[in-house]
Amino acid sequence: MPATILLGAYALLVALPVLLGWALVGPARPWPDEVSSALAMAGFAALLMEFLLSGRFRAISGGIGIDRTMRWHQLFARVLTVGLLVHPFLYTVPIGAQFLRPEDATHAGVLRLDAHTLVTGWAAWLLLGLLTITAIGRDSMPWRYETWRLLHGLGAAAVAVLGMRHTLWAGRYSTDPVLATYWATMFALAAGSLLLVYLGRPLRHMRSPWRVAAVTRAAERIWSVVLEPAGHAGLRFRAGQFAWIRLGASPFSMREHPFSIASAPRPDGRLEFLIKEAGDFTRTVGAIAPGTRAFVDGPHGHLWIEGRTEPGLCLIAGGVGLAPLLSMLRAKADPRPVMLLYGNRHAGQILASEELAASGAEVVHVLQEPPPGWQGATGLMDRDFIRARCEAAAKAGWLFVLCGPPPMMREVRAGLVALGVAPGRILEERFVYD
Repeated sequence: MPATILLGAYALLVALPVLLGWALVGPARPWPDEVSSALAMAGFAALLMEFLLSGRFRAISGGIGIDRTMRWHQLFARVLTVGLLVHPFLYTVPIGAQFLRPEDATHAGVLRLDAHTLVTGWAAWLLLGLLTITAIGRDSMPWRYETWRLLHGLGAAAVAVLGMRHTLWAGRYSTDPVLATYWATMFALAAGSLLLVYLGRPLRHMRSPWRVAAVTRAAERIWSVVLEPAGHAGLRFRAGQFAWIRLGASPFSMREHPFSIASAPRPDGRLEFLIKEAGDFTRTVGAIAPGTRAFVDGPHGHLWIEGRTEPGLCLIAGGVGLAPLLSMLRAKADPRPVMLLYGNRHAGQILASEELAASGAEVVHVLQEPPPGWQGATGLMDRDFIRARCEAAAKAGWLFVLCGPPPMMREVRAGLVALGVAPGRILEERFVYD
């Protein structure tokens, strides 16, 4: 689904309770109170939409990439948090039943807040602020990622339940039957997405288990992990896509990690992943024994070149970011010229060097710390290097496919933009969204 359609649908669903409230309920309150109500309703609608954005649903992310979907999730969450945290301080009408007037049938002159509504509102307010702060500062939290993810999910569910109670009981507009139906539908979608992610999807994966076929060292601190389907046909994917995998863990476990698929689609269904030692889980990958049970959630991502008609391909990788591009090289079956720019810190980190040399592509290795006698390119793969190496390909209208560390990706994109490469001719996939 194109990004414009997704953004349009998102904006409509977020604005709908405000528009319905203004159309169905009156008279209007003073403008600060109307702004406050609009922030509350739009913010809560956006909060419920967050469950769909973060659920890794291919119907949403398939056309725009899961990296962009997750960046939207982060950005929208921060905006809605500001709106919801600000809204209580904008009300000017009095609070309490003693201010109700018989002639004020729509309660335009008072906030209907009892003790329970106040408690649920402030509890949701405090918890939402805490969730956003811990999400922004996740890397500095003293918790494992799996712990943070579980707490984040439970906290978000609690905010949704508390916010629903507060909205239906305190909201002047939300007491309208049409608005109440809207909130019930949105809440059901959010709750349903949680059930699908944490119950339905693991149950489906239980029926299609995998096992580790081989674990071998591919380069310094990088391991090749090959999975084979256990009693099923495997996974249908396109070269360049990735999957979340669980190794030696239950399909219900929070211990899952995204890795690009390095192998091309093959008849036996085997998948190869290239995993770099970088964290608590990845440092233990080399010790995983063949036969270990695994589960695969995928495919995901939009980093594929099928159907593209550009006259040539320029693949740009940094370190283990070679994996999806290696999948493309292994699956390549068209006559277009291919150039691979491949950056590493030193020669011991180069992956599949012999295979790359025999691939038919023009391969340019770039090392930051070259060995004595190195005849190739040296230094960083920065915008100046890209402008020098990619000028001819940019003028010829080639397609550029990027994967690597975020700093390298930013530099490469800046270099390509400086060469006049249109955004539609730059494909990239990121696993770090901020």
